[in-house]
Amino acid sequence: KDLLGRGRGHSTPEGVWLPAVQSLRQMLFKIWTALKTAPAPDPADAREIDRLLHCAHYLSLHTACRSRGGAFTEVAASISLSLVRYCDILPADRVFYEAGQACKEAGKLNQAFVLTNRFIDICELMDDGEDAALENSDFEATDVPFDFHLPDAQFLPEREREEVRDWVLTQSMDQKIEPVLSTRSCSKCSAKVYEASLLCGSCKTVFKPCVVTGMPVGRGRGELSA
Repeated sequence: KDLLGRGRGHSTPEGVWLPAVQSLRQMLFKIWTALKTAPAPDPADAREIDRLLHCAHYLSLHTACRSRGGAFTEVAASISLSLVRYCDILPADRVFYEAGQACKEAGKLNQAFVLTNRFIDICELMDDGEDAALENSDFEATDVPFDFHLPDAQFLPEREREEVRDWVLTQSMDQKIEPVLSTRSCSKCSAKVYEASLLCGSCKTVFKPCVVTGMPVGRGRGELSA
């Protein structure tokens, strides 16, 4: 968890940190497999290893898809949204920033605004040296954690953070922008659910993540095998 949570600046080469994450993913998969076949594994340990494995897996895939570009860009964008689910493991400022950028590039400006505004809130708390809880109404009834520690170092340099703040301020004055997350219909109860959430806040159904994108899928499709 310490390895996954280490701050990585925007300019840090992937070759510096990615091999360690890939090695961690392989080790976690071995532990995950052993727990699946163990006669009486501790449920809390199994859940923790499962989250860490998925986090390392999607982080590695996101980096690979983004570096390839082209047809993989859309896959990388979906993984960016899924990684927000692990903001209590990964550096929170980075995951919200990259998810917001992916939504901006996809034309999902409402959702881009919400995610990028959360990034700015985290940056300001880091500047103030506070580890306080953030207002969480935007992510209520989702599986996005709201209780997480602030990263040790800023992901973006100050100049780029100011550019992001300016963008958020501009969007906040645009009457066409609604600060809402993109939604889908729950396949169980038809309630509106944040598109990347594995949890339906209404009927409490928990959906499996796609093995490639991490986005919720129907039962039996695109899941990590047990």
